[in-house]
Formats: sequence, structure tokens, C-alpha cells
Amino acid sequence: MFYGLVGYSMPLLLAATYQEVAADALREAIRHQDIQLGDPILLQASQQVRVRQVIADSWLPADWFASCRGYPDGPLRVTGDLWSVCLRHDNPRSILPPLSLLGWEVPQLPEEIRGEASIRIR
Repeated sequence: MFYGLVGYSMPLLLAATYQEVAADALREAIRHQDIQLGDPILLQASQQVRVRQVIADSWLPADWFASCRGYPDGPLRVTGDLWSVCLRHDNPRSILPPLSLLGWEVPQLPEEIRGEASIRIR
């Protein structure tokens, strides 16, 4: 009973954490727009560093973080006026191994745990 309770609440808490860290990282990226850099490539590189620092400062261990598909340069993606941050864990079973009882797995975990935040800047 206890393992089932923990097993089903843990993925929900992790999903909320990944979402919160992604939102915090995005807020940090848009809070410090280095206008002086002028060059969009330098700006994005500077913001990538800030985003990675927010993720590193969170309680998530470094090996629980992976970049999302569609984010080739890291967790921050800037496409025109749309800024997005995405992070994921691609193997939740390594965090909380499922217990097999009479052919049922407790808990049934998703393929990945993901947090993504986006904002359109005009």
C-alpha cells in the first residue's frame, strides 16, 4: 500500500518539479536580456548559460536532466519571438523502479517526465 501511494505520487511531484524548474529558467532568461550584446547568437548563448545555471541550482540531480527533442542547443530555444525552455528525464524507471505484483506493475510510469515553459515576447 505504501509503495503504491509513494509510487503514484512521486511521478506527479516530479512532473510538477520539472514544470516549475522550466518556468523558473525561462523567467531568468527573459529577465536578463543582454541588449548590449546586439548579436542574437551571443544573446542566446548568454541566456543558455543562465538557464543551465537555474537548472543546476535546482534540487534535481544533474543526471536527471536531459534536453528535449527539438531543442538542439540545450534547454533554451528561441524561435523568432517565442522563447521556450524544456527539460526532461528520459527514464523514470531509474528513479522509481516499478514493483511487479501478479502481472501488474506498480506504479505505471510514463516514458518520460517533462517540463516545458514558453512565452511569446513582442
